Amino acid sequence: MTLKIIVAEKADAGRRIAYFLSDGKQKAKKGKGLNYIEFKKGDDDYALVSLSGHVVELDFPKEMNDWSSVDLNDLIFAKIDKNLKNRTVGNTLLDFGGKDSEFIIATDYDREGELIGTEALELAGIARNSPSNRVRRAKFSTLTREEIETAFDNLIGVDYDLADSAGAREEVDLIWGAVLTRFFSVSTKRLGKDFLSVGRVQTPTLALIVDRENEITNFKQETFWKIVITFSKGGHFQGVYEKGQLFDKDEADSVFAAVNGQSGETKSFEKSVQRISKPPPFNTTEFLREASRIGINPARAMAIAESLYVKGYISYPRTDNTVYQRSISLTGVLKKLQKGEFREEVEKVLAQDSIRPSRGRMEATDHPPIYPVAVPKAADLKGDFHKVYELVVRRFLATLYRDGAREVRKASILVSGHSFNSEGSKIIDEGWLSLYPYRKVSESYHPDLMEGEKVKAVKWEMVEDHTKPPPRYDAASLLKLMETLRLGTKSTRHDIIQKLQDRGFIQGNPVRPTHLGIGFIQAIKLINSPISKPEMTARLEEDMDRITRKEVSKQEVVNESRDMLTNVLNDFISNRQRIVEVINSSAKKGDTVGTCPEHGTDLIILKNRDSAKIKCTTDGCRIDFYVPANALIKLEEKKCPECSLPLIRIIRKGQAPETKCINPACKFNTKNATLGTCPVDGGDLVIRQSRSGKRFLACSNYPKCTQTYSLPQMGFISSTGEKCQFCGAPLLVSARKGYRWKFCPKIDCDYNKRKNEPRKEEKVKS
Repeated sequence: MTLKIIVAEKADAGRRIAYFLSDGKQKAKKGKGLNYIEFKKGDDDYALVSLSGHVVELDFPKEMNDWSSVDLNDLIFAKIDKNLKNRTVGNTLLDFGGKDSEFIIATDYDREGELIGTEALELAGIARNSPSNRVRRAKFSTLTREEIETAFDNLIGVDYDLADSAGAREEVDLIWGAVLTRFFSVSTKRLGKDFLSVGRVQTPTLALIVDRENEITNFKQETFWKIVITFSKGGHFQGVYEKGQLFDKDEADSVFAAVNGQSGETKSFEKSVQRISKPPPFNTTEFLREASRIGINPARAMAIAESLYVKGYISYPRTDNTVYQRSISLTGVLKKLQKGEFREEVEKVLAQDSIRPSRGRMEATDHPPIYPVAVPKAADLKGDFHKVYELVVRRFLATLYRDGAREVRKASILVSGHSFNSEGSKIIDEGWLSLYPYRKVSESYHPDLMEGEKVKAVKWEMVEDHTKPPPRYDAASLLKLMETLRLGTKSTRHDIIQKLQDRGFIQGNPVRPTHLGIGFIQAIKLINSPISKPEMTARLEEDMDRITRKEVSKQEVVNESRDMLTNVLNDFISNRQRIVEVINSSAKKGDTVGTCPEHGTDLIILKNRDSAKIKCTTDGCRIDFYVPANALIKLEEKKCPECSLPLIRIIRKGQAPETKCINPACKFNTKNATLGTCPVDGGDLVIRQSRSGKRFLACSNYPKCTQTYSLPQMGFISSTGEKCQFCGAPLLVSARKGYRWKFCPKIDCDYNKRKNEPRKEEKVKS
């Protein structure tokens, strides 16, 4: 009897697949260097091997690892090795590949998933030209029993061309990233953790952000005037002079003088009903944009969405599709959701005479749009996980409900021969807006008018204003622009933005480039290099599609890219000195945070990837101190009472602001950070911050004493002055959102486990 081997992409997904196919009768097998799940289905024996993403990673041979000595032109054409990441998985695949077995690839159905699946087949020794009945693929978009069983009943062939397109991108990204990162890092002497990262998609994305910043910096403000009249009929409404912005002050004065103190007469009036179209279903980009608007950055939103998918709560979150396939039972999904917390909203959708989903512009066949497929148990999802799930549910319901409608009134009112336009609207049917609170439609009062009707004016204003530069990109608009320019893929765009942030090129949201980011792009544009232009990256994306369509081979695309990189590198080498000067000069600049009290010169903050310091621009000044790199730093007006240096305010997301002396070693900081006495050696217990920004309680006698305690990451922490009766640690109070909790910092302490004592006095409204 033939053994059937299933290859899953992740352990959690593998366990769900095995559970559904075996009716919960699977068994984990581990030993002799092998690790898999076995079960029976009908008369067939199955073994499921779970990977952890890619089982192999690409790298150059060890002799090419020395950044300083290896010739970069040699690196471009160096052989690329495939290194096994997980020996146990490799042994398991090889063992099953040598038996009389059939393989079923059950990785995510996309380019990356197909590549991961074919990597596993290669490790198992299964050749591409193996009989088609020995290698099959299960295609599914949700990890639900129904879809998994259907997928395994309708297996398809493995798409090696799709895998090759992903493999080509992987090799090209490795070569370009390694060669250019080494060139810039070695040239500028920024090595170790401060290396200068360069990427095929990362760099043109950074260029977009820098270009926008340059537009803002170089923007020349112009003054204009708007003439606004407030009219009254059953309420107040405003009319704006029909020319809008007046850049000629004399003209504005003339018009205002003519209309000031005068009422008007209705020249025209129209009333109409406008449809408020329901939104299209979520593809990856639109999902990440909406998540960023509710305060969840794209990288975290995608990680949460992947977790919800693996747990079987939503469909596959990496998709370009914005049209629900006919095969999806929308009513069936609604009836499932009817059993959860959104029952009332679901019943509004089901109560319609018919359900007609909205459609977006992109229709694909690989995966459906993102939609909910199951209801989690009560309290199973908390915090951001619940927010993301609710966002997906509400978007799904919004796409199935009726359009909204608003009534719009427009009028042209003649005042002393000058026309003023007024407009107002009110929602007459909320429709889908009642289910989707993330989208607001503005309303404003406007009365019904009749042509020739006199309209009383009660206020006349000539408002001075200024033209404004274009806005910085926020995560939502940057994702959309990257999609439009074909920078990256639906699976990688959020990671690119996060990498630019992590590597010190951009900061904040809306995003703005750091001095390092600006200097880096300036250096690249110094020689008009194509690596900062999206066209070069978009071309590779087109090549990926051509590989999938069998129009070109993977090797042809990789070789063409190598030739292109050779020309790019030689341009950089020829201009090395100019490039280094521009980058290093920019990297030395910092953001001004205040004025030095001793010299009257600027105090600037300089940031590297993992560190930051405030220093005076006057050489030799004693103000040159490290400060937290993962926080917003503001200079206080007061001076430190201990040493007279400036005080700084440290602001971290979710935590109460801290006021500290600019000198980390000052006694002021020790006094204010102390929350009690260490029960181990009697030292002071003070609040510390890890590199990632997590706060904890530690003994001031470190490293002699290594006593530490975890702390809540949100809210304000203070001491009660009491000691815990069970462990001797200081009892603390956490205050957040108007409530105060008294607790022992030793998490497993009996003080925190008390069940019989009343606790209300420790959770009171402040």
